[in-house]
Parts: sequence; C-alpha cells; structure tokens
Amino acid sequence: MKKAAIILSASIVLATFSGQAWANQSTTASAPAAIAKADTKNPYYVAGIDNPAEFTTYYAKLQKAVKDNKPEEVAKLISYPMNLNKDNKTYVISNKTEFIKKYDRIFTSRVREQLLAQKADKVFVNWKGIMVGEGDLWIGKQDNKLGVIAVNIIKNPYEAAGIKNAIEFEHFFNKLQKDVSKGNKSEVANSIAFPLKVNHNGKSIEIKNKKEFISKYDKIMTAKIKKKLLAQKADKVVINWKGVMVGNGELWIGQIGEQIKVFALNQ
Repeated sequence: MKKAAIILSASIVLATFSGQAWANQSTTASAPAAIAKADTKNPYYVAGIDNPAEFTTYYAKLQKAVKDNKPEEVAKLISYPMNLNKDNKTYVISNKTEFIKKYDRIFTSRVREQLLAQKADKVFVNWKGIMVGEGDLWIGKQDNKLGVIAVNIIKNPYEAAGIKNAIEFEHFFNKLQKDVSKGNKSEVANSIAFPLKVNHNGKSIEIKNKKEFISKYDKIMTAKIKKKLLAQKADKVVINWKGVMVGNGELWIGQIGEQIKVFALNQ
C-alpha cells in the first residue's frame, strides 16, 4: 500500500483553528470570545454592528449568493481590501475583479460548506468581527461597509481519505479510543458502519448490525486490534484514498455520508 504523508498532530490542527487572522492583520490572532451577552437584543453589537437586522439581512444574501454559485454577487458582499490567509501567508484581495478571478481558490468547498451550515444566531462574535465556521470566514465593517473581511484556508490533513472535517475526525478517534479502553461495547458499536467487514486469515465476514456486533464483540475486537488502536497516535495515522489506516491496517476509518465511522477490521 502506498502511504500518504504522515499527518499533522491534533495540537497543530487545533492551533490552526484557534489562531485565525483578522482582515487588518497580517499575523494570526487569538481565538474569538463567545457572543457578547451584554446586549441580548443585539448580539452583534460588540462587532460594531448597531442594528442586528443589518447583519442577518446581509448574511442571508451572502449565503444565497454562495448557494446559487454566483461569484459576481458574492464579490459585491466583500469588504475590500480583503485578507486571504493561506499557508501562514496573507494575500490581499484588492477588488471585485481580482476576487471573481480567484473565487474558487478563495471560497473553497470547505469555506462554502462552513458558511452554508452556519446559522446566523450561532456565530461567534468579538471586537474583531463575526466568525463563521471554525474561523474559515470573518465578517465585519471596513469604512462603514459590512462585508467579508477575511477568509482563512484551513488545511484538512485527512482530506485525501474523504474526511470532511479534521476536528470531527479527531473527536471521533479520541472517543473511539476511550470507549474501547473502557470496554463500552454499545458506544463502540455506535462508531461502526454496518454491515462491517471483518477480515480473518484471508476470509471476510459481515457483521450486519449493532446487536450482532455487541454479541460478538470480543471475537471481533481482538486483543491485537485493541492494542493497535490504543497505541495509535492521531498524528501518526496513514491516509490514502481508501480511508484512514490504524496500526498496520487492523482498523480502517472513513467518511460514511455525513458521519465518520469504522468500516473495516483486519484481524
């Protein structure tokens, strides 16, 4: 099996998420504070927005323009100059023409997904602006114009395996290790994609459902599989187009629809 590059550590990935650059900065900033509670009628006040309807109306327009895949309309909703932060470098997007030309490199599939999934009443707000997703996009005011002020291209080291969100994968992996170490069979079963393929001595069997998995747990989750899983560090897994490999292939994890699951075991 051809190995993909060894992935970044969880701590590095988390640092990337928590240290996003603001539009008027060329360096990264600390993680944003939660929504201000001082003015419950206007949760966006601390970001310099006096009328909450101004933001919610703008945000709906931005989401619609992105959903409809209309770069020209999105370009009108940018506050220039806008910072594009990528690979620890900041690139300034000066105008609409430049933005439209580089649209797919700025509003990547991840940025679009995070924006469309983010509800206006669930955003994080601080004095720097309004944060969308995990810092993928910042909205604020420049020269009294409300618009996108910064986009952060956040690397996903698991992307080659089809994993959509690095943080979700790491949460899944850590929880799986914890559940296995505690012998919590039901919770481990919740981490499995059924039917589960179990390979043993050149033969494959399918575990059809959660009930069957739990009843055969000790035969499926052998001492060898448990040992390899619990010894595996998240920053040392191997990735390829098939999925994320644990140990020497004893366990495989992948994106199944919108969820991350274990889809194969090799005894």
